[in-house]
Amino acid sequence: MQWQSLGFKTDPLSTDPIFIETLNLYTGHAKEIAICLNVLGDGNRRIVVEGARGVGTTSFSNYLRFSLQEKKLFFTPRNEIRVDAGWKIETLLSVIVANIIREAELFDSDQITKDERFQNAKALSARIAETYRSFGVDAFGVGFNYGKSAGVVTQPILIPAAVLGHHLEDLVSLIKSAGYKKGILIQLNNLDVGEIHDEMHLKYLFNALRDYSQTDGISWLFVGDLGLRKFIAQQVDRLDDIISFEVEIGALTKEEFRQLILKRVNFYRSNTKVELPIDMDVFLYLFDITKGRLRYIFGLLARLMASLSVGDLTDRVTLSIAKSMLIKLAKSRIERNDITPSEEGILRIVVQKDEFIITEVANEIGKSSQYIGKVLNKLVETKLINSRKNGKNKYYHPSLDAVIAYSEND
Repeated sequence: MQWQSLGFKTDPLSTDPIFIETLNLYTGHAKEIAICLNVLGDGNRRIVVEGARGVGTTSFSNYLRFSLQEKKLFFTPRNEIRVDAGWKIETLLSVIVANIIREAELFDSDQITKDERFQNAKALSARIAETYRSFGVDAFGVGFNYGKSAGVVTQPILIPAAVLGHHLEDLVSLIKSAGYKKGILIQLNNLDVGEIHDEMHLKYLFNALRDYSQTDGISWLFVGDLGLRKFIAQQVDRLDDIISFEVEIGALTKEEFRQLILKRVNFYRSNTKVELPIDMDVFLYLFDITKGRLRYIFGLLARLMASLSVGDLTDRVTLSIAKSMLIKLAKSRIERNDITPSEEGILRIVVQKDEFIITEVANEIGKSSQYIGKVLNKLVETKLINSRKNGKNKYYHPSLDAVIAYSEND
């Protein structure tokens, strides 16, 4: 989409989370922000941030980090660390050390980077990265992922966790000497139980991280899907005992969402005469159908606008235009998965249920739970249905494509 042709400096509908350059765009959750900033202000804190996927947990956490960095209370790497499936504690600590080193080299003073302790940590990080590359893995790359969610990459253990922990302590000392009063603030993302991480492995990782999370001068944000705090409380007693605070991020109100759209327009447009070529009714329709999940809203808008050329936008995208196009796009994506009529029938049923367990659908249509489970597993594999674990129960909910395609009467 050529947004410059429409009078915008860049894409005003970007799905990117809030960064330090766009802090003023953040909207909502004022009470939660105030509490978390107060908790973190004491230093050496651990906060769990959880919320439904796409609702804005990363932006919320970024806002906390960068706000505190502006006050020079904390040094924080620009990028959150997205913890991938199968990571060992040595992998995680290596990524944290590399993340701090990269940020300090790019944005901080020679006071830190010329110190022998920094140089030693940098040399170690370079050695680890080179070995990972020899294994065919993109160590310390963009987003700091070692593998793909579809599989787990085997990671070589080069340096014991205790040695990495000592380097982390050295870096904290250097950061504090540079004027960051409370030390370093680390954000760990992708802590989604069942969806990204196997329960047993995440339990291992949290237990292994527990002592390092108490390193003097480091505070932590643990960011994940709904149920993360419950998982820690039930499965990771050692970490549960030292969690300082937990916060659940919900959707914005509709009024806050309107304010967010207006902020984005004002921030990205080239002059005050420029307006988005999209009716507000379209935004509110997407707000309702996604339950306020911002990443999904802007992702759908990007898909919609990509299907239109600049020449098509002589007028505005109205709700009727948007609905018909999005339904057509959603049905087209569903058809690619080659599901049977009976499987499609079950998909239509579950769209009306929002979130459910297998027995609910089985009882409604008079089929066995085994049969329904088999169908749901296929629909999960094709990403037409999503699932999440909460305690002993596994909950399913329809994908956004399914909701858009089948919520309206044919």
